[in-house]
Amino acid sequence: MMKTLRKNRVKKAIMVCGVSALMLMGCGKEDAINPLGGCFGGAVWTDNILDELTEWEAAAQAYSDNPTDENCNRYKEAAKDYLDSLKGMADCVPGTNKAEYDQAIKEAKAEVDREGCD
Repeated sequence: MMKTLRKNRVKKAIMVCGVSALMLMGCGKEDAINPLGGCFGGAVWTDNILDELTEWEAAAQAYSDNPTDENCNRYKEAAKDYLDSLKGMADCVPGTNKAEYDQAIKEAKAEVDREGCD
């Protein structure tokens, strides 16, 4: 039962990551999502998190396919790396309340830490 719930949760995370990646890759400098034109040398801000998002998605898939402690730990580390990559993005996302943004990242990391690998 626990493994079924975990697999469903991982599948949902993969789906969310995949949809997010598709949405993020489709954004250019003139998109409404990126009216600042990028905060990192004119690059689209989402380009700076795609590597971490891709790693997290791969780790989630590996854990879903083979739910070992090792794959669970890789999944958790990849999730934290992705959340760390989001930390510096608050200034690049229009309308972001930095305190709420930082709190959401902190809560997400705590949730990742609470997840067991059993």
